[in-house]
Amino acid sequence: MVIFILGPTASGKTRVSVELAKEINGEIIGADSVQIYRDLVIGAASPTLEEMEGVPHHLIGTHDLKDEISAGIYADLALDAINDINSRGKVPIIVGGTNFYVDTLINGLSPVPELDDVARKDYNDSLKLFSTEELYTKLLETDPLWAERISSKNDRQRIRRGLEVFELTGKKLSEWNSLERVKKYPGEFFSFAISSEREELYEKINIRSKAIVKSGLVDEVRKVNSMGFNVLNCRPLNSIGYAQADLFIKGIIPSEDELVETIAQNTRHLAKRQMTWLKKMDYVIWKDVCGIVKCVLETVQNRLQDVSKK
Repeated sequence: MVIFILGPTASGKTRVSVELAKEINGEIIGADSVQIYRDLVIGAASPTLEEMEGVPHHLIGTHDLKDEISAGIYADLALDAINDINSRGKVPIIVGGTNFYVDTLINGLSPVPELDDVARKDYNDSLKLFSTEELYTKLLETDPLWAERISSKNDRQRIRRGLEVFELTGKKLSEWNSLERVKKYPGEFFSFAISSEREELYEKINIRSKAIVKSGLVDEVRKVNSMGFNVLNCRPLNSIGYAQADLFIKGIIPSEDELVETIAQNTRHLAKRQMTWLKKMDYVIWKDVCGIVKCVLETVQNRLQDVSKK
């Protein structure tokens, strides 16, 4: 059995998942495409050791920025973690985060064949001549269905992925996505999402945005820049918070106050998209942050009773 704790950013998933893990002898598996990197902590709002409260966490701060963690790679890592946790008699609790990661585990991934590394490198090198906007325009012409699925026109990695798959397989990525999916978690799972009043959630987002800037977001970006990573060669640095800090460093965002507001505005838009996606999932059980742990416990207990009766 696996439990998913979902919800928009800043809804309180970390606190809920830690409380739940203590109640059911669980361990937490992150499902966040930024928190998985060890050098991105402040902007990713990764849980601190204090917030983890001694509960084991997996796939948070585990990888280098040079590691490109696609949804397929994440699924392999998460499935390994699930098996490890289950083998020790504990309950895996997946906390997200990144909807694409969650969707891969629940619904599987399209069976795109493994692409030749040399061919990929040669093709991607040729794409460096073009801006992200130009690549997105090209993708709209090549595979409009995949282009529509990309939530941000600045997501260079997913844009590039659509272009390279078509170039190297002769088939659109959207067509591959229509085939039977792989890397799906095969066992039983329950999915819960934290519901929040919009104004309350937006206020939490505003507070978090100010906190990450005050905690040293800009210095964190400068540090990874000095390591050779930037918005052009490192997809996570295009995520909300890091992308805006890059603009601040370049002088495009002129003040710290404007940096905070720009991050908050983009995060509010992200939260709205996350809520829209979650509401389409008919298997998700919605509860407010105060009642969700009780709901999970009751659901699990009822399921265990059903199993024991058989």
